[in-house]
Amino acid sequence: MSRFLFDHLEELGRRIETAHSLALFLDFDGTLVPLNDSPDQVQLPSSLRRRLLALSDQENQIVAVVSGRQRSDLQARVNVPGLVYAGNHGLEISGPGFVFIEPSAIDYRDKIAEFAKDLETRVKGIPGAWVEDKGLTLSVHSRRVAPELSDDLRRIVHAALEYTSHPFLLSPGDQVFEIRPRVDWDKGAAVRWIRERMGVPEALSIYIGDDRTDEDAFAAIAEGITIKVGEPTETTAGFYVPSPAEVERFLDWLTIRERVEQTA
Repeated sequence: MSRFLFDHLEELGRRIETAHSLALFLDFDGTLVPLNDSPDQVQLPSSLRRRLLALSDQENQIVAVVSGRQRSDLQARVNVPGLVYAGNHGLEISGPGFVFIEPSAIDYRDKIAEFAKDLETRVKGIPGAWVEDKGLTLSVHSRRVAPELSDDLRRIVHAALEYTSHPFLLSPGDQVFEIRPRVDWDKGAAVRWIRERMGVPEALSIYIGDDRTDEDAFAAIAEGITIKVGEPTETTAGFYVPSPAEVERFLDWLTIRERVEQTA
């Protein structure tokens, strides 16, 4: 059962204080910023940008943003130098001096593009539904779809997958269907890869996310500090906060704590 994060800051503070290094992983939509009916209009508040920059400047500490968005889009919206950016659910990752794309996912680019066009044709009759081709994955967004048409859209997506020979994996999210190539890679694998690449494989890891795809990361770092944003149901995360506003509050606490430790 997840526990309310702010009832346990003293406990977390002791763990952070004794850690040799720290790796902070953050989802974007629904975690750093509220979910928006128009994802292309989302911007990171300047206050959060300053906090992320301050945290990434700390010694023996890395900060990574892990998202279903395309990596280039994610990096442009966060726009904090020195961070690690993992897009497309971790299939593509960049950081100081490197860019990585999961090799087996590259082979599916043409199939993803073909399937995106097929879905665009199929969902035309559902007002508000739209298909986003993100190169390595695609999303079918339903946030602007009328509630009475939600089941129709779900049936269309499932039917399209049922009759395709392409090996895709469907992950229903918060008013979105995430479609990925069926490869042995997810946000959990990305988190482990980032820690190795950044030279902190044993770092105390903190992962904050709101979506079902974040559960893979929660499981991958079960020994770390895992925080679910939203209702604390059906999650393996150890802690929860209700909304992105509390995520910012936690990052503020973490920033102040790190500054105090540096000057002590």
